[in-house]
Amino acid sequence: MTRRALLRGSAASFGLAAGGVLFSAGSAKAADLYNPFSGYAMTDGWWDHINRGSLGGIDYAMGVGTGLPAAGAGTVTNIPYNGTGGHTVTITHSDGYRTQYMHLSAFHVSDGTWVGQGGTVGFSGGAAGAPGSGSSTGPHVHWHLITPGGTRVNPLDYLGGGGGGTVLPKTSTEQDGVPGPNMWKRTQNWLRIQSGYTGPFPSMGPV
Repeated sequence: MTRRALLRGSAASFGLAAGGVLFSAGSAKAADLYNPFSGYAMTDGWWDHINRGSLGGIDYAMGVGTGLPAAGAGTVTNIPYNGTGGHTVTITHSDGYRTQYMHLSAFHVSDGTWVGQGGTVGFSGGAAGAPGSGSSTGPHVHWHLITPGGTRVNPLDYLGGGGGGTVLPKTSTEQDGVPGPNMWKRTQNWLRIQSGYTGPFPSMGPV
């Protein structure tokens, strides 16, 4: 069995979505969650992350300093400088599931604070090299869901709804669409996935 098939099967076994309510398999507990980023364009999907070796996640483009609403009520834990994820907020929900946001520019509430659904927990970041951005190369928020057993899963498998816009190109500026280093990295990764390309990417001139 391939790694991708194994990951797909594991994610599917954890639950299903029905009317925005998350049900854990074999459990009567449920947490009301929603997608707080459905109005933003998705720049990287779940399988984009998986295919390049990440544990999975969803990236939504937004300007630095955008308020990040809690996907559901719960208790906040702030993790400053969380490796490649940079400043990270984790919200632990009543059934043990956790939602997590990465690459924040700032936290909004202190550790242990209980927030209601939609309450602001932090502010988006991701500008390359900025404090709290981790390995991010452009402004966005990275979002994923963690099961009570500690497995990272795709929140859209439970909640549905991707983003309010089309998938944006990974460019150097994100707004003007001019191809930049990130766009070429994505092209190289696509060639690796589709045809096994392993060589250096040729120079594309000034970017």
